[in-house]
Amino acid sequence: VAFVAFLQVEAARNNEFKRSIDQIAFDTIALTHEYQAEEGKWNSKQYNNSTMIAIIDDYQPRYQQLIDRANTLDTPERYKAAKDYLIKSVEAEKQSNERFRDYLVTGDRGEYERSVNLFSQALQYSASYDAAIKEAG
Repeated sequence: VAFVAFLQVEAARNNEFKRSIDQIAFDTIALTHEYQAEEGKWNSKQYNNSTMIAIIDDYQPRYQQLIDRANTLDTPERYKAAKDYLIKSVEAEKQSNERFRDYLVTGDRGEYERSVNLFSQALQYSASYDAAIKEAG
């Protein structure tokens, strides 16, 4: 009986974690889309560099909030790799935006390239998250 109760508690813990991390992942996707729409306005010359810099500054704490939410999750062992990939993805995207901001401030093309590379890395971590969450069940 105790073993069955343990399994039920563990299943409930897994379900709660999965619900919570899924919500963070969905919130991350929404934030990425929202931010990219803003960057699109810069690309189409609706925003100047100063406006885009201010937008990046406004978004950075929102990325950090997602990281903080993920870090506070009570994570079952089987989901630890998935959580780590999600955090790495959000961190890489946040750093990408920071490098893009540096590019806007300095005009240094190297900062732009670092931004692009970090965003690509964020996408890779996101794919790894998807695979790890699927593998964990």
